[in-house]
Amino acid sequence: MDSLYWLIAALLLGAVEAVFPAGVFLFFGIGALAASILALAVNTITWQVVCFAAMSLLSLALLRSRWRGLFSGRAVPAGEGIEHPLAGQQGCVREAVSATQSGVVEVGGSFWRAMTDVPGETLPAGTTVIVQGALPQDGLVLRVAAVQIAPDSSRSAG
Repeated sequence: MDSLYWLIAALLLGAVEAVFPAGVFLFFGIGALAASILALAVNTITWQVVCFAAMSLLSLALLRSRWRGLFSGRAVPAGEGIEHPLAGQQGCVREAVSATQSGVVEVGGSFWRAMTDVPGETLPAGTTVIVQGALPQDGLVLRVAAVQIAPDSSRSAG
């Protein structure tokens, strides 16, 4: 019967970790699961508690850095941006974009808020743009620039 209590404790600790991700309850859940398995063979509560404590601390010591690495982001130095996955792709302005007012661009079939870096420049709807990245302060707003179309050299002046 002790095994069932430990198993319920392991499930509850796992549920608490899922609801309140503190990164600690999971390790106690591992300890409770180990105590549940031990309780099938050993009926002494003292050994079960020792197993629970030892496995909780052991799993905490061995797995916490890996757990933290999986679920925490990486620090980016101030002023340095992260390469945006859409950087270099072309899109089309759907709502006017300027340096002071964000507009809407369509890139890769999705609509994004966007701004230009050029002060005083306004890119009207229909302008073809290239994505330069995202704003450092808001990674969901794209930085775009108008695509410069070279004059057609195949036409003869005449």
